[in-house]
Amino acid sequence: MIQKIVVFDGECAFCNKSVLFILKKSKHNDIYCCSAQSEYGKKLILDKKITSDPTQTLIYIVKEESYDKSNAVLNICKSLKGMYPALIIFKIIPRKLRDSMYDFVAKRRKKIVKQNSCSFELATTYKDKILE
Repeated sequence: MIQKIVVFDGECAFCNKSVLFILKKSKHNDIYCCSAQSEYGKKLILDKKITSDPTQTLIYIVKEESYDKSNAVLNICKSLKGMYPALIIFKIIPRKLRDSMYDFVAKRRKKIVKQNSCSFELATTYKDKILE
């Protein structure tokens, strides 16, 4: 049974690169992903009653819990190799401030990464981790 799923904007190169990074760094190779635009993603969003717009924020689902924005990022970090789990320390920053920093980057994400070649690598290298 799939326990960890990242729902992302499949039409965004920044988001594709982020998911590629997450899959490469996954500590136990137990994170799956799906595009918010995919049939699986749309159904998951409805089934989990997620109110956040998945084309505007990263959503991380762990078992029955779902996280968005900075909470998604910090909870994903707990499942990565290396020093990334230590980033959970940033939970001491009030969520409103963390989410405003997240929103700052999210609004500029399409300008930060313009090419979309990473979606090819994501689709070929990690095809067993993509839920459609």
